[in-house]
Amino acid sequence: MKKIFLLLICSLFILNCSKDDNSSSENIPSNANQILSFKIIDNANSFSGSINQSTKLITVFTSELDLSQTLTPEIEISENATISPSINTPRDFSDIVEYIVTAENGDETIYQVDVSSNDNKILSFSLSYNSTTYDATIDNISKTISLETLGLESYDSIVPDITISAMASISPSINEAQNFNEIVSYIVSSESGEEETYSLNITNTPFSNENKILSFQFIEDGITFDGVINHADLTIDIESYKNIINISPVITISDGASISPDSNDIQDFRLDKEYTVTSQSGSSNTYTVYTKGFLISSMNSAATTSDIVTKYYSKATPYIRCEHVDPTLPNSQLLLENDINSYVLNISDFSSSVGSTFGQTFTKFYIDLPDNIATANDYILRFKIDGILKAESDFTIDLLNENVPNIFSSDQPTYSYQDTLILTGENLTSGLRIATSNGSIYQYNASNVTLNAQATQLTIELNNNSNMFPSFYGDPPFNTAVMLFANGRYGETIWVTFE
Repeated sequence: MKKIFLLLICSLFILNCSKDDNSSSENIPSNANQILSFKIIDNANSFSGSINQSTKLITVFTSELDLSQTLTPEIEISENATISPSINTPRDFSDIVEYIVTAENGDETIYQVDVSSNDNKILSFSLSYNSTTYDATIDNISKTISLETLGLESYDSIVPDITISAMASISPSINEAQNFNEIVSYIVSSESGEEETYSLNITNTPFSNENKILSFQFIEDGITFDGVINHADLTIDIESYKNIINISPVITISDGASISPDSNDIQDFRLDKEYTVTSQSGSSNTYTVYTKGFLISSMNSAATTSDIVTKYYSKATPYIRCEHVDPTLPNSQLLLENDINSYVLNISDFSSSVGSTFGQTFTKFYIDLPDNIATANDYILRFKIDGILKAESDFTIDLLNENVPNIFSSDQPTYSYQDTLILTGENLTSGLRIATSNGSIYQYNASNVTLNAQATQLTIELNNNSNMFPSFYGDPPFNTAVMLFANGRYGETIWVTFE
C-alpha cells in the first residue's frame, strides 16, 4: 500500500515537470528572418526573383520593364519577422537595393536585390544624309533592320540614329560612323548579358545623274510661250509678245534634280538669264535663256511725236514703234485685224536700232491704213512670220471710213514763217495738226483755219508760231507732217517742207 502511494506521488511530480517544459518552449521568440519570395509585377507581368539564402542575394530578370521608374515589389518573409523598407514602399531598382529582415528575436539579415533586364532589342533605326532621314522597319523576331534609301552610294561614313532597350548596350557603338554600302550588323546585349545580332537589309536606289531642263515656258494672260531647248549647247530660246519684265517661268527638270535660281523667282528676261540644274549625284548643267520680247509699243500720229493715238480715218498714216517687229523679213506680215476683218498693211520709212541696255532691236515705220477698211473700233495690230503670231498690240484702234477727208494737194511745196498754206481736197475738216522739227505738235481748229462751204479748200496763215520753222533755230529745212484732225481723230497726212 505504501509502495502504491509513493508511485502515485512520483507520477504527479513528473507530469508537473513536463508541463513546465512545454510552457517554457512556447515563450521563446522566433529567430526566423528570411525573404521567402520576391516578385516584381508591372502591367500584369510578373517577374520572380531567384533567392540565394546563403549569399542573401535575390536576382530578378525582367523584360520590357522600365526600371527607371519606382516599383513596389511583392515580398513574402518569415512569420513574425519584419522588413525594412516596408513591403509597400516603392523602390528604384535601377541599382542594387537592400532589405533588412528582422526576426522576432531581433536577429537581422540583409538581403540585396539585383534587378536586371533581359531586353536586348533595337527599337528604332534611321539614317540621315543629304537633308533626308530614312526610317527603318525592324523585325524583332527575325532580328532584321530593313530600309530603303536614295543615293546611299555617295556616302561612306554615316552615324546612324539608333534606340535600344533600356539598360542594354550595342556594338558597334551608336556613335560610331559606318559605311552602310557594306555589310553591317549590330549586337545588342541585355543588362543580364543575353545577346541578339541584328542584320541590315538596305535597298538603295542610286542617285540620278540627270540634270536637264525638260521644258521652259512663259504663261501670261492664259497664253503659253514654249522655249526651244538645245541640250548640246545648253541654250533656251524663247519668244513672247506679253510681259517679260517681271515674270516667273514654268520649268520642269529631271526627276530628283534641283534648279537655281528657283523657278518661282521673278525675273527680268530682257537680260539673258542662267539656270543651273544639279542632279541628285551633284553634277550640274548651266543653261542660258535668250528671250526675244516682241512688242508693238505705240501708235503715234507722226515720227516726231510720242503721244499714243488710236483714233483714225482711213487713209491716215500712223507711225508705229516696236521691239523685234520687222515687217521687212521674208514671209512676214503686219496685219490690222478684228474678229471679222483682216487687212495686210504696207509700211514705209522702216528703220531699226539696237538698244544699249538690253540689246533689243527697236524698229519704227509708217503704216498706210487701207481705203477699203470697214469702220470698227476694235482693231488690233498683229505681226506674223510664216503665219505664226509673233506680236500683237495691247491697245485697240478705232477706225472710221465714212466721209473720210481727202487731201489732193497743197498750194506750194515749201513754206516759211508768215506764209499762207492752202490745202485742196474733199470732205476736208476745219482742223489741222502740224508735227514740226522741234518735236512739238501745233494744233489749229476752226478759229485758226478757214474752210470753204464745199469743204474742198482749207486755208491757214502761218504767222503765229515762228518756232515751228527750223530757221528759228538756225537748222536746215525739215520735211513736215501736216495732218487733218477733227473730233479727236486723225486723217490723211500731206508732207511739205518748212524752212
